[in-house]
Amino acid sequence: MTGLKIEENPFAQQMGVEKWQRKELVVPKPEEYLIADIIPANSLVSLQTSGVYGKTTLAMQMALGIAFDTPFLDSFSCRQPGKVLFLNARETDGDNHRRFKRLVRELSNGVPDINDRIDAESKNFTFISMYDDCYGISPHLVDVSGAMTRTYSYLKQFSEYFKTKFIVLDPVEDFFPENLGNVTELYLKLRQLKSTVLLVVGDRERYGYFHEVEVAMYLSEGCLRLQSAYTGHREVPVEMGAGIWSRR
Repeated sequence: MTGLKIEENPFAQQMGVEKWQRKELVVPKPEEYLIADIIPANSLVSLQTSGVYGKTTLAMQMALGIAFDTPFLDSFSCRQPGKVLFLNARETDGDNHRRFKRLVRELSNGVPDINDRIDAESKNFTFISMYDDCYGISPHLVDVSGAMTRTYSYLKQFSEYFKTKFIVLDPVEDFFPENLGNVTELYLKLRQLKSTVLLVVGDRERYGYFHEVEVAMYLSEGCLRLQSAYTGHREVPVEMGAGIWSRR
């Protein structure tokens, strides 16, 4: 497993390693969270698993909660509902449309007016399959040297124009070249996006790349573990029901 040295942490680079290690983190105010108590606005978040299935489903549940103002896992309210961009590099539009319909059906049990919310705010949720919709265009946000690509330029323009609150990169390792010399450059580019960015990590060999984020989420059998730079460690008991994650 490859890990980042403290010197490679882009946040430490910006202020100096010693100052970074001594600095006091300021816990976000309630209104500065995107999802109450767990996901701050304008933060980097990683999602990994211990081998259980359901990362993309969990990521889409978070995205739907922000786009249509529904509680995540029936417990964590959305503090700043708004526009969401979900980029998937491997699955087809059909795959994700079926997942979307299944989640909406299950969410309607706890949010009876979910379909009305979707009709009223349909522009809040944009899904793009890089596999289907961007055939022949590389999803890489940086090239092997760490320089921005045309895809990154489009992403930044989109997020700024639509004031996107939440961006999902699934799986994140498909959005940078395998032989990228320094993953710090990817961090720095993502940090320029004025959105919370969720990095869904699919390849276990890449897990060590993404530990220097504000919130690290780790999905295991029966539990969602969160490690926040602000509030420390917490565990949320979860279970997979009829194709949807819920809190136990």
